[in-house]
Amino acid sequence: MAFIRTKKIKGNKYVYLAENKWMKRGKRVKQISRKYLGRLFRLEKEQDIDFFSFHKIDDKGEYFDKYREEIIYDVIKWELYRHGFLKIRNIWKKDDIYVNLRLKQVLSERGKAALGMNEGFLTGYTMSRLIRYKAYIEEDAYELAKLFVEAGLDVPKPVFVAVFSKYDIREE
Repeated sequence: MAFIRTKKIKGNKYVYLAENKWMKRGKRVKQISRKYLGRLFRLEKEQDIDFFSFHKIDDKGEYFDKYREEIIYDVIKWELYRHGFLKIRNIWKKDDIYVNLRLKQVLSERGKAALGMNEGFLTGYTMSRLIRYKAYIEEDAYELAKLFVEAGLDVPKPVFVAVFSKYDIREE
């Protein structure tokens, strides 16, 4: 099972997708980096604004009629704003870091970037994984919650419930 880890190289931290692999020869577990996700930029919360206030939502029922992906993108926009990003055209920018939601990219002027927010990392990979996730049974709510945390998104409970309710959950 893959997980996200950080490595410190020449004083900078980088984020990788990694997995553990059993090495028969040494009879031990070795951590293998599978994919480079970007240079780590640790961000602190700069704005304390409620999700519904940020999106100017008066009627939650009407808002929750939106598509699941739209709500997830709204959570990402809200977190970016709370961490000091500003929207310039269709790009969210802070210093030399850029987030393109349409292309699911997180970049710095030097290449791929990983935003360390809350308890996770917003990267192109974590964003794509969250948007593409498909839930089929009630127990998949736990996996969806893990994906939000892994992506560094602090999703409000009513928003999480609304997103999860958009999946076609089968009765067993």
